[in-house]
Amino acid sequence: MYPFERFSEDAKKVLTRAQGEAERAHHSYIGTEHLLLGLLQGDTEASRILVSLGVDDARARDQIERVLGRNERIIIQQIVPTSRVKKVIEISFEAARREDSAMVTPEHLVIGLLEEGEGIAAHVLEEMGVTLDRFQGARTGVPAERTPWPPVGARVLVHDPEPPYRLWEGAVTGYEEGAVVVSVPGHPGAPEARVAAAELHVLPVARSTLDCARCRYAESRN
Repeated sequence: MYPFERFSEDAKKVLTRAQGEAERAHHSYIGTEHLLLGLLQGDTEASRILVSLGVDDARARDQIERVLGRNERIIIQQIVPTSRVKKVIEISFEAARREDSAMVTPEHLVIGLLEEGEGIAAHVLEEMGVTLDRFQGARTGVPAERTPWPPVGARVLVHDPEPPYRLWEGAVTGYEEGAVVVSVPGHPGAPEARVAAAELHVLPVARSTLDCARCRYAESRN
């Protein structure tokens, strides 16, 4: 692991809160999900940017619980970071180096989560519409390009909102409150869905080329 003194005071607090989250969840590891919750609890530039992008502590917890479910209480002897968290920290140090920053800040930890891209935190952030481009755009004041919205009548694939994120075919019927409205007549429980444009797959598209957080989650369970 990298030297603790290279973390800013705010970043050290994030890591401490992440360990606290793991303890409260009765987990024997510190995962990227704990790191994300640690980031959201502090009053830092990183947490303010995430909140401005629609990610707050309550919503993130809800999304994490959807992915992980509720675990039974177990007795923890020692809590250690996962290899994925170690990779996130490695990327965070590289992000700080690219910016000629002597210290790793909470913002660099967010960049690490997003650049690593495979952890639960990255999955949750992408589900909530936060990409590396959007986060960096909010940092610099330069907005990222928006995903183009498919036209009304376009045939699309949409995921169920909960795991295992089954795909359904539908048609775009309109737009509402920043979401694309999709008619899914074959769905037994939700014949109409409201979906972010980034979470749609416009047909025709080869199933083998589908690439979003929910597709990757579903693929990892196969």
